[in-house]
Amino acid sequence: MALPIKDEQDRIQTALAALDLAARRIGNPVLVVALVNNSSDRSCARILEIAPRLGITLHLHQITLPLPLANAGNARRLAMEIAAGLVPDGVLMTTDADAVVSPDWLRAGLMSLAGADVVCGAIRPDGATAISAASRRVERIEAKYAAALHEVRFAVDQLCGRQRCRPHYMESGASLALHVRAYDAIGGLPAVACSEDRALVHSAESHGLRLRYCNRMSATVSTRLLGRAQGGMAECLRARRHAADPLADQAMLPPDHIVALWERAQSGQNVLWPDRSAATGRRLRISELEAALPELRYFVARTVRGDVLPGANDAR
Repeated sequence: MALPIKDEQDRIQTALAALDLAARRIGNPVLVVALVNNSSDRSCARILEIAPRLGITLHLHQITLPLPLANAGNARRLAMEIAAGLVPDGVLMTTDADAVVSPDWLRAGLMSLAGADVVCGAIRPDGATAISAASRRVERIEAKYAAALHEVRFAVDQLCGRQRCRPHYMESGASLALHVRAYDAIGGLPAVACSEDRALVHSAESHGLRLRYCNRMSATVSTRLLGRAQGGMAECLRARRHAADPLADQAMLPPDHIVALWERAQSGQNVLWPDRSAATGRRLRISELEAALPELRYFVARTVRGDVLPGANDAR
């Protein structure tokens, strides 16, 4: 288990207690590598205070990284490297220090790994931060667009022999599991400053590894407005509170690109969905998603699902 930590003295006890409960549910020893980097608070002291009361085995590492390397992606990579070295023939899981895993998180991840190389768990926001009306509107638009996009992605996956059941398509470092052999096969966690979770999943698919999405392996993530990851969830939430037309999630592809992926899969090509850790082409704004949504929904209904829509020509 890899747990990157920075300035989490107020949340780390809750995070570790949740991991401890999940470990008790499986009845097997669980080793947690707690890597604290560049922290300016009492995170390490709190961990040492808590550790004797936990059933999990904690390996605490306190390091100071050069500022260019002191990012969330690099911290998770270092924590995962240490953990993988301790259990070379085992399972590697990771979450965040401000996340609370469900009691069945470990069990669901281990069960899913019985038929997969990598498992992406689900995440849900804790709702602790009040969401403005503007933010709600942005979330509704993006959710509708993502639903249509994911329907195409699932259809492409099925055409290419992947994903028998429709996945949630969340790829978050707060809820991720894989065999150490799979981690080694892809060369470890990609060395990126943020969105390292999405980069890992794309790398796994690029190497032909079996990927599974599991709803029962769930974690509740913080909706705080100040976080360590540049380009992460906290930064996104802040932008959506203040910007008139914020940027959409970088995974939101333009309609023409989505159509092209579908057409390639329909032609028999083995299509790999683009890497969601970076925008494909120009990153779209929320207003652009809203404008493109009717066109995308029509494509999904008429072409992907094959629905007969009012006013459409009946080919009988």
